[in-house]
Amino acid sequence: MAYSKKSTLKVARTGRYFTLNSVNKQTKNIWIVFHGYGQLAEYFIKHFENLDLEENFVIAPEGLSRFYIDGTSGRVGASWMTKEDRDDEVMDQTDYLNSVIENCGVNPELDAHRIIILGFSQGTATAVRWFTNRGFRPSQLILWAGSFPHDVSPKMHSTIFENLPTHFVYGTEDPFLQHINMHNKAAEFEQMGLDLNLWTFDGKHIMDKPMLDKIVNSFTPSKEIRK
Repeated sequence: MAYSKKSTLKVARTGRYFTLNSVNKQTKNIWIVFHGYGQLAEYFIKHFENLDLEENFVIAPEGLSRFYIDGTSGRVGASWMTKEDRDDEVMDQTDYLNSVIENCGVNPELDAHRIIILGFSQGTATAVRWFTNRGFRPSQLILWAGSFPHDVSPKMHSTIFENLPTHFVYGTEDPFLQHINMHNKAAEFEQMGLDLNLWTFDGKHIMDKPMLDKIVNSFTPSKEIRK
């Protein structure tokens, strides 16, 4: 009887990313933003066009796996990873994202600017895995309509996550979160040691520009639910 054998090899891939503005003497914040499942960075980055162009530089990497959203033609979306060969996917993802940041001339460990990490939906887990694997602590973490990855232990990385300013954001009509008790979810985040701010808005599974503006204008440690 013949048996199949699994083999792996590293290959070169051409990834793409999009940026808004540039780093200059007035730059205060560097944003690294991660799109959700089935989205493209080209369009996701448009959610950040209202940011002050002199003070904010935005980097939006795109997942390496692209596919047709519906059928075999038409609109295309991207994904960060699946459950298949996930450990290899995570490490390839980390290497790719490190290359993107390096190509933008940013070194999060040494950069004097405030580093703000935002993940939307599937991008939340991607964002957290990346900066944890890299070993740096962002200035602000925004988890928008997504979960903290189960394979990352904040207690094992306490220098990164202890009292990390974190904003958990979701729409009250988000169909993907209807079965989740969001107050319990927020309590879980706080038990991880995060300095949590919980934000809600009237809407579904979307990025909401007015809500993003509120978060940008706050960055306070208050624990109360905001709306």
